[in-house]
Amino acid sequence: MLAVVKEGPGPGFALRDVPKPEPKPGWVRVRVRAVGICGTDIPIFEGVRKVPYPLIPGHEFAGEIDALGPGVHGWREGDRVAVGLVIGCGECPACRRGEESRCERITEIGIHINGAFAEYVLAPAKVLHALPAHLSYADGASVDPLASSYRGIRRLALQPSDDVAIFGLGPIGLYALQAVRAHGVRRVIAITPRPGLRADLARALGADAVLAAEDCADLVEGVRAANDGHLPSVVIEAAGKPAVVADVVRVAAIGARVLLLGIFHQPATFEPAQVIRKELAVFGSFCYNWDDFAASLDLLARGLVQTAPVITHRLPLSQMGEALAAIHRREAVKVILEP
Repeated sequence: MLAVVKEGPGPGFALRDVPKPEPKPGWVRVRVRAVGICGTDIPIFEGVRKVPYPLIPGHEFAGEIDALGPGVHGWREGDRVAVGLVIGCGECPACRRGEESRCERITEIGIHINGAFAEYVLAPAKVLHALPAHLSYADGASVDPLASSYRGIRRLALQPSDDVAIFGLGPIGLYALQAVRAHGVRRVIAITPRPGLRADLARALGADAVLAAEDCADLVEGVRAANDGHLPSVVIEAAGKPAVVADVVRVAAIGARVLLLGIFHQPATFEPAQVIRKELAVFGSFCYNWDDFAASLDLLARGLVQTAPVITHRLPLSQMGEALAAIHRREAVKVILEP
């Protein structure tokens, strides 16, 4: 089968013909029909994030069950599935509470073990979710980034009176925007470094105001002006950029809730005094558990979140190089590969 393989440290990848994997007990083999390129895949390809080598990355995916391993019940070959990347050990206190993303021995498909930048991938049956017939495989591959934002949003206990500012308008930020809108908050303000495609998408997907940081002489005052003179009661960081963190704290209202969703690969600095003086409640959110994924799939199934505007490119797996180039040129928001 064709696979995109990261063979060692340093930048780059290779297209390889590798053996089709055989499912072990409790696992299934999925024929990959759609797989998204995530922002966390880029540091893997660039050699910034250490992973076991060789590795087939790719964790945002959907497809159909191709083969069942021994002991798998409740699934059949040909079933359409969306697949979560989080594999908990099942034995630690977090797993026993249903919090797989807090597992002490967490395993992630495409990061710790071979993933879905391939024609076939293995996954344990316990991370499968039935993909409704009216949703596409691209929709199924989009549940992962939606769930990654939705987990943190659920913890914020949003209220109709909340004003929400979102930093970062990549897929995580755009899905967070839609999930927040589905909660019925008062206002959503989207913040991006510069005008362009992502700002336009944010407006189309329900942002009440979109601010380009480079156009604001004072970002705090810009946010105030967009929010009836007040700072937001909720601020969501979805950029994963160290330079953004200080602004996230600065624009938060006194007593605000701050949610950090972005994955940082470099240190970030901010003034802890601002957190203390403003009495901010700061939440970190990592991946998702089974219920978060199921709830996110339900949002898609009910039409409360749209994937089509966010997916700007669809390419065959063999064009991984072209896909990454489009991302680096900032021409793409979400790229879906179709093996």
